[in-house]
Formats: sequence, structure tokens, C-alpha cells
Amino acid sequence: MDRTKLSKLNLIKAVLWTTIAFSFLALIYHTRWFISFLINDSAYVVPTNQAPSIWFVTQIVSNVIFLYVGFLLVRLFKRYTLTGFFDETSLKVFDGVILSCVLLATLGAIQVLFNNFSEVHISDWTSTESSMNLFFRSFTKLFVFESPQTMYFLLAIILWSVKQFVTRALFIKKENESFI
Repeated sequence: MDRTKLSKLNLIKAVLWTTIAFSFLALIYHTRWFISFLINDSAYVVPTNQAPSIWFVTQIVSNVIFLYVGFLLVRLFKRYTLTGFFDETSLKVFDGVILSCVLLATLGAIQVLFNNFSEVHISDWTSTESSMNLFFRSFTKLFVFESPQTMYFLLAIILWSVKQFVTRALFIKKENESFI
């Protein structure tokens, strides 16, 4: 591997390990305040207009997912450094990251719904037309403009596309190796 690629990989690894360290610190921070919330019902660190129990759980689970993805990526870069290409193990990493993106989007959606339940106006869902109108209004207002969860879904789709390319490339590589 040439020097430029090696320095770029080292920069990526340094950023990745820094991100893992921050996620670990955030996990400790949120867990510490969640325990305090459970003991004496004080939610000092929870932003305004947030449901404290949902906020703490989503923050803790999100940081666990970030740690999981971080370690998956460390493993991916280690394998890539050794072999110089993606292999069968990288497909499992892609699956884990794709699933994590979908889980993060779902957690974000749950948090948005619980924090903005008054915006949904359930009592006004009396007819099909009003239900559809309120659903689309709530969906666009909450999930597109206020707290867009689509980025996680888009990232999952991009990673799935890359995974399909890697799968096809591995198949061609294996076919070529068997031919030789």
C-alpha cells in the first residue's frame, strides 16, 4: 500500500477511534443521568419538551449502536489493510451498519412521536380524508422538517448498494480464481 493511502487510512482510523471514545463518554454520561432520573425523578439534562424516559433510553441505545458500528468499522478497516480489498467478512459489517442505520432512524422516529404527540391530533382522525390529511401533515412536519430521519434510511440504501457491488465483485473474483 502506498504512503498516501496509508496516511488516509490512519486519519480515518484516528477519527473513528475518536468517535468511539466520544460515544463511550456519551454512553456513560446518559447512563449516569438516567440512573439519577430513575432514583429521584430529576431530569436536569433532558432538553425541554422531551419525554425524559424516552429521551434517556433512545440516547443510551443510540450510543450503544454507535459503539457497535464503530467497532465494526475498525474491524473492516483492519481487514482492508491486511488484504487490500473487501472480503466475505466485510459483507457482515455492511449488514450490521445497514441494520444500525435502520434502528437509529426508528429510534429517532419513536423519540419524535413521543415528544410531539400533541401535534398528531388523534381525536381529529374521524374520517378517511381527515386521517390522511393529518397523517401527511404530521409525517412531513415531524419527520421531514423538524427531525429528518430520512438521512439514516438514505445511508442504509447507499450501503446496501455498495454491498451489492462488493458481493458481485467477490463472486467475479471467486470465479476468476477458480478458472485459474
